[in-house]
Amino acid sequence: MNTPAHVAASLLVWRKHESAKPTSALLVGAILPDAPMFLFFGVVSAAGYSGQEIWRRLYYLPSWQLFFDLFNSAPIFLGLLVVGWRCHSSWWKLFSSSALLHIACDLPLHHDDAHRHFLPLTHFRFASPVSYWDPAHYGIPFAIAEASLTIASCLFLTWKSKGKLVRTSAITILGLYALVTIWLVRWLTSPAGP
Repeated sequence: MNTPAHVAASLLVWRKHESAKPTSALLVGAILPDAPMFLFFGVVSAAGYSGQEIWRRLYYLPSWQLFFDLFNSAPIFLGLLVVGWRCHSSWWKLFSSSALLHIACDLPLHHDDAHRHFLPLTHFRFASPVSYWDPAHYGIPFAIAEASLTIASCLFLTWKSKGKLVRTSAITILGLYALVTIWLVRWLTSPAGP
């Protein structure tokens, strides 16, 4: 799933935790598993690599894969959840739970780019028959379904939530989806074509 969809899912699942501190835990937990990819993209883009080389070669280098996979490790976040329970920290429990929801949603939606979600226990990668982005693995219908569900979730959160950070996050995600939709329509209807 795309990062905004993970944020919307966490806010929706734990919507009763609307004050700023729990919401911050949910936001960090939903975003952190994807954060290494943003760092990777920034580093290699700044180095001057093309988009094709970034996503077809550099992304799959073992050192980068290990970096991504450590932030997508269910055992690591389960360990942090246990720490949160032992320390009676609602922030750590919500943070870890949000990251685990992110991982649970990603597991069935990655094919060629699957993570090793069970590091350090095993190097197994589950290559799902469905991809959240790859048209060769149902990416287009899934992208439409994901965008629709994310937009519906954000509209619901904007309407029902009383927490300022929850509402701001939902409105921000709606804005991002609107910008992407405008860009996509312009790209598809440009004289040069897709």
